[in-house]
Amino acid sequence: MSLNATEMKKLFNRVYKNEMIEDAETKLHDSDSIKAVCQKVFGDGGQTPDPSMLHQFNNLVVELAEEVAKPLVTEMLGFFANKVSATRGDIKQIKTPNKIKAKIVWSANGSGVDLIRVGGMKSIVAVPKTFTAGFYYEPLDLVQDSVNNFRALVNDLAEAKIRLYMKEISKLTSAAVSATTIPTTNVISGSNTSIIDYNKLASRLGRFGGKPVLVADTLMIDDLAMKQVSDATIGKIIPESAKIELFSAMNITAIGRTTALNLVNPFLDATNSTVELNVQEGFMFAGEASQKPFTVVEYGGMRQFTEQNMEDERIKLKLNQDASIVLVYAETLGFIKDTALTL
Repeated sequence: MSLNATEMKKLFNRVYKNEMIEDAETKLHDSDSIKAVCQKVFGDGGQTPDPSMLHQFNNLVVELAEEVAKPLVTEMLGFFANKVSATRGDIKQIKTPNKIKAKIVWSANGSGVDLIRVGGMKSIVAVPKTFTAGFYYEPLDLVQDSVNNFRALVNDLAEAKIRLYMKEISKLTSAAVSATTIPTTNVISGSNTSIIDYNKLASRLGRFGGKPVLVADTLMIDDLAMKQVSDATIGKIIPESAKIELFSAMNITAIGRTTALNLVNPFLDATNSTVELNVQEGFMFAGEASQKPFTVVEYGGMRQFTEQNMEDERIKLKLNQDASIVLVYAETLGFIKDTALTL
């Protein structure tokens, strides 16, 4: 047995985008069709489904998640990385112009980091590596509430791709901090980061041009934003529009003269005690448009490998993404580590 890939893609897109229709001939609504597909793939309790259909189903879901993730990844990486798309097997060169001199390059390799000495080079060859992320979902959820849980599954997979990149960027940054490749004046590390130190870092990176951007967990962004109010000087001049955002917005978008970008960082356990990305780490980037600190060369989209756990029947996916991620201009990157922040 198999799924009709063309028809399934159309159905999945309509369901995800909430553009569902009713078939004029069969009178079947898309909400009924997606439920029927899920019952066919995962079973209705009466028989064991064909594993090949599960593989096909996950392939199509990951393809849709890739489409959803593409603009999100482009927006996120656009703040701090020059992103290039390539076909698997292509050789890409990363140019290192002389406006900001690149002396040492750190490259993510999937398990650690590599150091590349570039010397007087004006370009380096991007070497693709395979980055992986684990994922699982409950098949019964899709059978019981197919429309809502299908959308949630696609969104979760799309967000997993963003977190995959952020984990590798965190590895590169930590290695560069330890090696002092990132200037020590660009690093704030300790407990209870002050808004004064934060503004100094923003001012320092602002010298490269553009408006600095902070990428961090909501905890760090909220903490720094609220410290503006309690500061003896800033609290007196903070505008009403900022106060309204601090009071009511779920995601703060600005801290002083910087843009704030909240990471998608959901809980990983039932006790709400663990998340995937470190809430104590924040990354600040100069807003200069052409020479971003990171360069990401992406080779194709996500690929998935599927199996079903025999004990709890959960569907497990291993997501693979081929990419080259390098830190080229470390001096345009700031790093904040606040040990006082906890879930």
